Amino acid sequence: MDKFLVTQRTANEITGPIMVTTSPRFTCPTVFAFRKGGRGTLAGFCYAEHGALGGYVWTALDRADAGDTVLQGIRICDFAELLYAVRSLPPGSLWRHNIAGDLLSNDKTTIDRAALRALTEANKGRRGFTFTHYDVLTNLANRETVEEANRDGFRINLSGNSLDHADQLADLRIAPVTVILPAGTKQNMTTPKGRTVVICPTNTHGVTCADCGLCARMRSTIIGFPASGGMKHTIK
Repeated sequence: MDKFLVTQRTANEITGPIMVTTSPRFTCPTVFAFRKGGRGTLAGFCYAEHGALGGYVWTALDRADAGDTVLQGIRICDFAELLYAVRSLPPGSLWRHNIAGDLLSNDKTTIDRAALRALTEANKGRRGFTFTHYDVLTNLANRETVEEANRDGFRINLSGNSLDHADQLADLRIAPVTVILPAGTKQNMTTPKGRTVVICPTNTHGVTCADCGLCARMRSTIIGFPASGGMKHTIK
């Protein structure tokens, strides 16, 4: 059963006071290079696996069912309740889907297009955004699904594992792109193909997602996220 944590107004110092959601670990695709249990050199790197988020919040969600109460009173929502929470946001509201987890899928390979369409419809008139590591380079179904959602107003950022990978994603021209960078990176840069990479303003300008909103926009500029979490120095 699909299940989610929905925080109506988070106290997170990075996102600021917006609604955020969390999806279980099983939503992360098998191609995700930083996934715990993966086979590559970056396996387990994912920032969400570390600290209170990975050790407490994410694990509590994984172990519970929709309708259960966890974390001193937070109710686990099902998909219908997630859609209701999104539709209940005032018009123009900025919100982030998945501070951990990814989009729904039935096989960890291909995004559930029907579910994403329902979420995109619920988001109409609002400024929802998220990030995905699902393969859009070789999986044409995913490519079409992500392009459709972005066209219809739900902002899905494609997550690059390197500057070269970010260029490949940006070449598709279907969605905005982000990229992971070495921990502590402060200066903007360019990709091998000359695209501008702007360091996330929450790292350089003392603002929150609520103040910024760049990830909720269609844009040609790539947003760079300096690595964080317990294995951040793995990224070179």
